[in-house]
Amino acid sequence: MAKIKDVLSLENFEIEEIDLSFVNKIVGNLPTSGVIDLNIAERGLIFTLEGQNFCQDKIALIDRYIGLLESDRNKAWSSAALSKAKDSGHKTSKDKEWFAQSDDDYISACNKLTMAKATKKWFENKASYFSGWHYTFKTFLKRDYSIESSSDVAFGRGVDDYKNIEIPDDSDDTDGKIDWE
Repeated sequence: MAKIKDVLSLENFEIEEIDLSFVNKIVGNLPTSGVIDLNIAERGLIFTLEGQNFCQDKIALIDRYIGLLESDRNKAWSSAALSKAKDSGHKTSKDKEWFAQSDDDYISACNKLTMAKATKKWFENKASYFSGWHYTFKTFLKRDYSIESSSDVAFGRGVDDYKNIEIPDDSDDTDGKIDWE
């Protein structure tokens, strides 16, 4: 049985180590020229859904990670303002605040948080990119299937029905000249 604590586990999680090869593979399978045919559109629907799913899974994990990093940042600021600033001889609340804002642990926590937020934004943008392509493929297929279903050729008639169609004879004596009068 799968549990949410296992899915969203942050054990051994490093944001810089998220493997993007799956996302890059999907992007590589999308058309670059804008030319789409039936096969590309049908495969593209699957690729884009898998890409959206992968990105959404990472976004949920990163949201949890951001929450922990915000706690770490607040803890680093409090430690710097309440303990380290006092040990450094700062007495006023403004001096302690300035000291805390320049503390190396606080700055490091802020940088990790910024990296996590930027990574989340990157995954959101990729999910949106895949969603746009998914809509394009779906629209193409819907249009293509509606044209095919309204056509006699695909569903209304078989190939044998076209054997008895009379084709006009071009063997008249006009030598290819058309009398427009």
